[in-house]
Amino acid sequence: MNNSYHTTADLFRRTDFMLRRCIEKKLRTLDEEIYRSQHRLLMHLGRNPDCSQNELAARLDISPAAVAVSLNKLEKGGYIERKTNADDHRSNRVAITDRGNQIIHNSIRFFDEIDRGMFEGFTTEEMEQFRLFLEKAHENLRRMQAGAEHKGTGKEAAE
Repeated sequence: MNNSYHTTADLFRRTDFMLRRCIEKKLRTLDEEIYRSQHRLLMHLGRNPDCSQNELAARLDISPAAVAVSLNKLEKGGYIERKTNADDHRSNRVAITDRGNQIIHNSIRFFDEIDRGMFEGFTTEEMEQFRLFLEKAHENLRRMQAGAEHKGTGKEAAE
């Protein structure tokens, strides 16, 4: 049984690695100036327009400093623009430019192509079962992470 865990986990990691390589290859055809981390920010902004830098950092679970670096590069490339928040002049809202929207439009098409190719030959029932398995694995990892964070907090408090 233990070997089954390792074999399945290894296959999952290799599949994830292959998926990332396919995505990166497609992204290089979009625009050489956009890296995967910047692309992730741009796609998130497309789904959630007018976010602040702090909201982006919280939603994507990355540091505000990393968001700032990526946004600087996206702004320099003309994919986004920052606008001063009318309610709080200390913070900026991030908006996507026409150039950024074109990247998002092409990306959606590419992701659809990759997703369709990855699941080619799957029945509707297999897709639903696969989704349920992934949700279960995701929830198990989420609980493990929450438990580790909780234990870490308790351990630090005891010291």
